[in-house]
Amino acid sequence: RSHGHMNRITTPKFIQKEQRHFIPSDGGPWFATKRHMAKPFADLTARYFLDSRIRKNITHLKNEQPDLILGETHCHSTFSDGSHSVQNILKRAAFLGLDYVVITDHLIPGKFLIETIVASLKEQAQCINEWDETTKPIKAYPAFEISTMDGHLIIILDPEYLSLEKVSDISLQFSDFDYQFVSMLDVIPRIEPFGGISIVPHPEKKKTHPFGASIKWVKENLTGLVDGIEDISSGHGYQESYSQELGLASIGSSDDHFNLLMGTAVTAYDGNIHSSLISAVKSRQTKALSVENSLQHLLKIARCVI
Repeated sequence: RSHGHMNRITTPKFIQKEQRHFIPSDGGPWFATKRHMAKPFADLTARYFLDSRIRKNITHLKNEQPDLILGETHCHSTFSDGSHSVQNILKRAAFLGLDYVVITDHLIPGKFLIETIVASLKEQAQCINEWDETTKPIKAYPAFEISTMDGHLIIILDPEYLSLEKVSDISLQFSDFDYQFVSMLDVIPRIEPFGGISIVPHPEKKKTHPFGASIKWVKENLTGLVDGIEDISSGHGYQESYSQELGLASIGSSDDHFNLLMGTAVTAYDGNIHSSLISAVKSRQTKALSVENSLQHLLKIARCVI
């Protein structure tokens, strides 16, 4: 009996030795220092160079297609490893002319927990409820990016869960993943009760820890289960047509950590047909659009910190 007790996990902060390599090693002091050094440059670049270009291009797209709804589906705040607050991200998204933004703070077992996601969502709800900008309030979706044994997975839930009344339901459903790395196949069934969708971010992108799932793995294991895949990522510098090959919704995003690249690649859909991003993704009727790519040469140099 005593022996059995010794073999049990007696503290939730315990992570099995063989799973430790799944924790990104880029969260140390040097990584934080690089992010801190890059932030002022990113802020200046966004304010004096990118903002006007992104706004102009988004305005042009909407003038050409008045029913077009477009937004950012993958970015990070200070609630995980981003350098800007939720409030700054929401305000800039509205200023740029985006219709919606999806902040996908990380759920990394043993590092960023579901309580952090819940705190981010509460902050988003409060910011929108107390909106005092001259621009119309941006629409936000409750979401997070979970690290699994197969790579990262973005989960976007019905907007009704972006409320102080319902956000605790998210904690109850996903807290099992706070201290264990599981397969995407274990995570995806948890999404349906929340009216949500799942997206494979940055496929084929390799790191020392499971990061971007391979197209081969997605095809063999996630057909009929996952909803969308990133065809365009301005943060990772690629433009592909994975969604056509796999029969998934086409997603465009930035994986922005600096509130710099948001809006440079977007996911668009027809607002006359669909009332929400979730509806459009489930129907496979989205388009990945590149809005502004003039920074790509610079980003090839800077990608080590993005």
